[in-house]
Amino acid sequence: MRMNNLNSTMLRIGEKLLISHPDFSLVIQRKPKLVVLLDKGAFFKQYHAQEVKLSPKQPARTVTKVAEIMAWKGGKRVGFGTKDYLSSTRWIRLGTPGYILYSVPDGAHPNVDQPPPASGLAMAASDVEELSSLVSGRTQVTITE
Repeated sequence: MRMNNLNSTMLRIGEKLLISHPDFSLVIQRKPKLVVLLDKGAFFKQYHAQEVKLSPKQPARTVTKVAEIMAWKGGKRVGFGTKDYLSSTRWIRLGTPGYILYSVPDGAHPNVDQPPPASGLAMAASDVEELSSLVSGRTQVTITE
């Protein structure tokens, strides 16, 4: 939608759309609490982590991948394509233990009902929802101080 400057998902017959082939990667910067989305190595978008809960002994730099996109509704996991998926709370679990990008309430999602994990990065639910639609198990993640 952003690439085509659209305000809604409604399309009209004859409309021409740009289709991209992104190659996304993530850089997580723990101390400034930033999650940066890159496309082909160039800046695409930045997200702010509201809270970082990690064990105190972390390596200065870790390279990993997205392990899975998780969706929660009413305290239970729901699958992509199910009726509950659209209204679910999203998490992004990384391949490095303890790293989960998890949702906390925001203006668009005031009722996040999934309790937070023991460790990870808390982000606005809207940001995690958007990010979970852009990354996959092939997405490389670099974690730095």
